[in-house]
Amino acid sequence: MLLRLNSLQRHFGGVKAVDGVTLEIEKGSINGLIGPNGAGKTTLVNVITGYVPTQSGTAWLENDRLTGLPPYRIAGLGVARTFQNIRLFPELSATENVMIGMHTRLHDDTLAQLATLPFFRRDQRARVNDAHKLMETVGLDASETAKRPAGELPYGDQRRLEIARALALSPRLLILDEPAAGMNPTEKQGMRELIERLNRDGLTILLIDHDMRLVMGVCQRVAVLNFGRKIADGDPEEVSADATVIKAYLGAGGEKEVTRAPGTTEVEQLRQGTATRAPRVKEPEDALLDLQGVWVSYGAINAVRGVSLRVAAGEVVALIGANGAGKSTILNALSGLVPFASGTAVFSNLDLTNAKPSTIVARGLVQVPEGREILGRQTVLENLELATWSRRDRAAARKDIESMMSRFPILGERRAMRANTLSGGERQQLAIARGLLARPKLLLLDEPSLGLAPQTVDEVFKAIDEIHRDGTTILLVEQNALRALEIADRAYVLETGQIQLTGRGQDLLHNPAVRQAYLGG
Repeated sequence: MLLRLNSLQRHFGGVKAVDGVTLEIEKGSINGLIGPNGAGKTTLVNVITGYVPTQSGTAWLENDRLTGLPPYRIAGLGVARTFQNIRLFPELSATENVMIGMHTRLHDDTLAQLATLPFFRRDQRARVNDAHKLMETVGLDASETAKRPAGELPYGDQRRLEIARALALSPRLLILDEPAAGMNPTEKQGMRELIERLNRDGLTILLIDHDMRLVMGVCQRVAVLNFGRKIADGDPEEVSADATVIKAYLGAGGEKEVTRAPGTTEVEQLRQGTATRAPRVKEPEDALLDLQGVWVSYGAINAVRGVSLRVAAGEVVALIGANGAGKSTILNALSGLVPFASGTAVFSNLDLTNAKPSTIVARGLVQVPEGREILGRQTVLENLELATWSRRDRAAARKDIESMMSRFPILGERRAMRANTLSGGERQQLAIARGLLARPKLLLLDEPSLGLAPQTVDEVFKAIDEIHRDGTTILLVEQNALRALEIADRAYVLETGQIQLTGRGQDLLHNPAVRQAYLGG
């Protein structure tokens, strides 16, 4: 075995980010590490590479103990990594970025550099040539990119350059953290071919990525984390069919006994290319929200690509998909928090593509963001009062606040407590109540069940159902696909920034393509 992890543990306060993880990676293999948001994947990588110290347990690279060593020592032993967010030196040339990765195996003589002695010049030319060879290895044309600033390269080329820099360490283990994030299908195929080629050359690879088609297609073994614990470890076919993994990704039914996840009864049809399609549902003609051909980008990353969807007054519409599919980006664009790159977005005759967030909220489109975003140092009552700050009818606003405390009794009981003392479920109730006080025509709910216990999830979805019955239109983004589809009138399945499937919620519950969108089929 090349890498051995024995009961690694790293907690942050009460959060068990890495909780007793044991894992072995065989020399010369490609291994995948997957899990939902907050599963602990990046924290585990940070522990392995020394960026975050472990609290207990050990990590070994063959006979070399990694535990307790600083990052530069671990890199020197042969563990190289890329980062989820590209960390190149944008103003340095592509060649210089790759040469930086050679620092652990080459020792400079400062005096020789200052004197520009002949042997130093020869050594420098050799390094430049090595850097160019590594760039060619990852699919970059050194003749075109070598002298260009790294920050000016296309996004896909920046990803490849970061891998070239990691290879400059001459690693025994290469850890790739989201190497295909933001790439289009052609670029992802190229990344898969690069990973396979590096592995054929003898390199051991640990791959972390939300693109399940890539992970399941390229890895020999896959380990799955959830809430800091390893819940599965096996070959891709075993892991993709594992009930615990499906439950972690697609969600459970709260306190109800869950015997299936969306589409699991028809998986064999999907593998044989005969997956059932949801009956085509006619979208509403009179839409409260209408998106057509919407694109949203973060720099070079096209997070949302040509999305069209409609929401009619009185509906609950779910937007589901795997991590990184673009769901939250759509909500943030609708709220005016990130700009639209192209396409049209109209809400109640308001053009959202150029409207200010304050105008959007005033017109009745209100978001309850992922992570709640409550004001922790303020009391529960103060959080609710701030939600009504723009209203002139103060007496009616106070009445509405009391109504919210009746709807969510725990908020009334804790009205004088600081919001940061509330439990996760109580914070979610506060966030929803705050959104409702803005009198929304359309309520955007982003991951309302994230990080909540099953019983609390039941309470939150009961509240969402009651809000809908009271006449509020809801666009729901939810990682727990089972619960979202149960409550939704219609749903859209998003994958890598594009809508792949749409239909009635109950129909999609039985469609194996939903499972494929999460786990790669």
